[in-house]
Amino acid sequence: MNYQELTPQPHSGVTYKEGIYFCSPSDFAKEHLYYIHFGGMYTCDSAYEIDRNYYHAFLLFRILKGHLNFKYRDQSFTAKDGDVVFLDCKEYHHYWADDFVTFQWFHFDGSSSQAYFDMLYETQGPCFSEKTELYFPFNYILDELKSPAPEEHKLSFLIHNIIGLLAYRDKRQEPTVIQKARQFIQDHYHEDITVPDIARHVALNPFYFSKLFKKIAGVAPHQYLSYIRIKYAKTLLAETAHSLTYIAEKCGYSSDSHFIRAFKKETSVTPTYFRRYFDASGFRE
Repeated sequence: MNYQELTPQPHSGVTYKEGIYFCSPSDFAKEHLYYIHFGGMYTCDSAYEIDRNYYHAFLLFRILKGHLNFKYRDQSFTAKDGDVVFLDCKEYHHYWADDFVTFQWFHFDGSSSQAYFDMLYETQGPCFSEKTELYFPFNYILDELKSPAPEEHKLSFLIHNIIGLLAYRDKRQEPTVIQKARQFIQDHYHEDITVPDIARHVALNPFYFSKLFKKIAGVAPHQYLSYIRIKYAKTLLAETAHSLTYIAEKCGYSSDSHFIRAFKKETSVTPTYFRRYFDASGFRE
């Protein structure tokens, strides 16, 4: 990949712009941080259009005023005031204005960009509506990019902040059926329940329920059940002297061996090893 391939070309339809602001990430940033290639703010008219097959970076937009049209993968959508759009530009992407629009944007890469993009696209798609809480991190990024020597750790923190806020979803805003499923798991995790049991409780087909739960919650229902069981098992291991048999039973496991396997799969250590840390550290009397 040469420098020219990562350098934006002038586009018609840009009536006003701030930037383009460029960054030169260090080797440390390229290996360990989120880092920005370049970014800016544009105001465009109906002549603005980008139709690109490939760009080796990710792209974040925040629409300030007006709207911008997108065609990406199998979706066509319009982003309006306050919306944020997240694209993996290594795939074909097409966006255009049909009236005046103002937006902030930056190309970035690094750290867990690909994993976050894949997870967000699968669960929420590329467009996030009315993300007013991202006003400050976008502005802080562009302010930092304007400086003679942008601080790459600050930029990495701000990018992670944006992606984290895109990933965060208030459980109170989830569909009632998902809230009801979560509560059922919380109330019955210590019993021998299965995904079909949970689906039956919310009156859904198990296959459809599993697909819906993963899309909304970000994890499969059996993974969420395991997470809840292990969470309570950790508390009992850290704060009590109960036997593994007792803890396994109280957390919904059919046997000690099943509990140990599940615990190690989730934490990479055995329950006994986990407990020793709290014994040695004096957290448990």
